[in-house]
Amino acid sequence: MSMPFKLSVPADHRFRSVALDVTAKCAELAGGSVADGQALAQALSETVKSMAPDAQAQLELAFHFSRGGVEVTATCGGRSSTVRHAIPVSKT
Repeated sequence: MSMPFKLSVPADHRFRSVALDVTAKCAELAGGSVADGQALAQALSETVKSMAPDAQAQLELAFHFSRGGVEVTATCGGRSSTVRHAIPVSKT
């Protein structure tokens, strides 16, 4: 998977799991393992929690893929942060 895309969900904690599920699946589609997906989703979860978003805000995620891995930029309530996860290049 190499096409960048954006996802927007309410920042309310009830919707965060949707964003984390999509994040984990993206890492897998980019060639990573289930563990890679879980690691990226966990890093994003911690990042979003540190933003302390208002439940009424929108959480905007921008996904970018490269040969070296996945990068997700989260923006919410005027704050922004980027998480990256390296994915080893397949030897097959």
